[in-house]
Amino acid sequence: MIPKETIDKIFESCRIEEVVGSYLPDLKKKGTNYWACCPFHNEKTPSFSVSPTKGIYKCFGCGKGGNSVNFVMEIGGLSYPEALKELALKYNIEIEEKELTPEQIDKENKRDGIYLISSYANKFFQEQLWETEEGKKIGLSYFKHRGFSNQTIKKFQLGFSPKQKDAFSKLAIKNLYQKEFLEESGLSFFNEKGCSDRFKERVIFPIHNYSGKVLGFGGRSLDPKNKAKYLNSPENPIYHKSKVLYGLYFAKSEIGKRDNCFIVEGYTDVISMHQAGVENVVSASGTALSTNQINLIGRLTKNITLLFDGDEAGVRASFKSIDLILQEGMNVKVVMFPQGEDPDSYSKKLSQEDFTNYLDENTKDFIQYKSELLNKNSQNDPAKRVKYIKDIARSISSIPDRLLRSEYCKVSSSLLDVSEQDLLREVGLFLQVKKKDMFVHSNTPQQNKINSDTEKNSIKINLLDVCEKEILRLLFNYGNRVLEFEDEKIKVSKYIIDELYNDNITFSNSFYKQILNEYKQKILEEREININHFFHHENSEIQQLSISFVSKKHEISKKWEDIHQIFTGDETKNLELTIEKAILSLKQAFIKSEIEKINKVISTDEDPSVETITKLTKLYKALVIINKLLGRNFN
Repeated sequence: MIPKETIDKIFESCRIEEVVGSYLPDLKKKGTNYWACCPFHNEKTPSFSVSPTKGIYKCFGCGKGGNSVNFVMEIGGLSYPEALKELALKYNIEIEEKELTPEQIDKENKRDGIYLISSYANKFFQEQLWETEEGKKIGLSYFKHRGFSNQTIKKFQLGFSPKQKDAFSKLAIKNLYQKEFLEESGLSFFNEKGCSDRFKERVIFPIHNYSGKVLGFGGRSLDPKNKAKYLNSPENPIYHKSKVLYGLYFAKSEIGKRDNCFIVEGYTDVISMHQAGVENVVSASGTALSTNQINLIGRLTKNITLLFDGDEAGVRASFKSIDLILQEGMNVKVVMFPQGEDPDSYSKKLSQEDFTNYLDENTKDFIQYKSELLNKNSQNDPAKRVKYIKDIARSISSIPDRLLRSEYCKVSSSLLDVSEQDLLREVGLFLQVKKKDMFVHSNTPQQNKINSDTEKNSIKINLLDVCEKEILRLLFNYGNRVLEFEDEKIKVSKYIIDELYNDNITFSNSFYKQILNEYKQKILEEREININHFFHHENSEIQQLSISFVSKKHEISKKWEDIHQIFTGDETKNLELTIEKAILSLKQAFIKSEIEKINKVISTDEDPSVETITKLTKLYKALVIINKLLGRNFN
């Protein structure tokens, strides 16, 4: 376990704009905060805010918020300790861990063990390639034959696994690496006869995560008799193939600079294009493109260009990927290579300049690409032509933005010689089918009941909850401020807490009550409230709520008053009035709630007690007073 002092030091050292900015190149300063398009959901207009003064981020679109550690956890798919370690490394903070629970030890050991064995294997494979006769003769010769320079081979950390079936496994065990992690990582197999290497007699392509750590490997067989030409690491606690893009670690900087990401099919396509000077390129590592992989790219750019072979399989693959990318709110273009060529082979046939020019000149919008295929393949066959038109309409229906769908229909109608109205109607039909499918798949009878109950509850808002939440918001934002009344000066926190205590008002919402009690305890301990305690709270719900309290979607510029003489309704201008109104509103809601409870009792009790009637009378009198105060001061 990481000591609290070290965790505090990490939080103190982190500058959230630096942490977020290293992942989001479009983060721009606007007023006192920074803004970008949210990396956690699709959007065109930035609603993701980063506050350097508060050390938090908040998305006003999807609602996600947190501190530097939360952000690294969310965007990197890391655990809390892993995110802390990542930030400690960034800010050169040494971590000395304390004793963990047995369960924590087991989980951490497994992940750390697989990371360690993967790093060790990566070093082993590289040494085999460069320092052994077998590696030089077979592995290095293969890479040279593919046209890779020494610099490129070293950059991508390419390696070689020898023919001896247990060369790596035996050496790893000799160096005290545990069998459990060797097996869990998929690098080794064990049985009663001994052990064997998964990647024996193969050239090796290590697969890195966003930060550059080795997660797994791809191995290409050099033996023509081997049935499996390519072999990948199996899924394990650190490697999930649908969440990883080969080459992203080496390409991320250039993707941000170029505001575009090329996606190719294989490892060698990525490496060859890098060598040809095109570095903003990644591969899905031999799997079908997934939404997770698309969203990884979405952190860096909203523009994707698919590079495919010119054969029929390449065309089919491009069609599937286009719709998936459009669904995620990204822009997609396509480059097809001549028959029999791929990015690897074609980048070697052409000079660097000619290859770059080919990509520029042959990049087509997905509508143009599909339209050309329609004209080429359907010719005078009406059935084929309709099939292609429907396919284009389906692709357009995948675009989340309504106006963009409309624009694509306008462009497509002239390219396809189809009326815009017919195309819009076809797109609308696809949209209806998708909505119906979503409803069918997401709503079981039980879920429908839950949705119905939720809808009813949302209509009937609990006024007392709203008032209690507003009191917490004011405490979080202004707790340390001093209110100036005619006869006294008093801190906001003391004034509110005293008012609640004097009238014996307790929060009805258990969650808000827990937060208020913790707030009071922190004041007793420290006199002044430090909101950072709640921003870094171990309870994620408390953390999220506290961040939402202090996050503001819009900042009011000083120019409105200083230059334009336009005065806005800023609650801080008369904080005394704001606080007083909130307390009176809470008291009003509290009294109404108490009256409602007593009336329910009376309705079921034929002979209510004198105490009950007396209490009800007092509550009604108090409500009249509160109503007058609210009406007089705040109408």
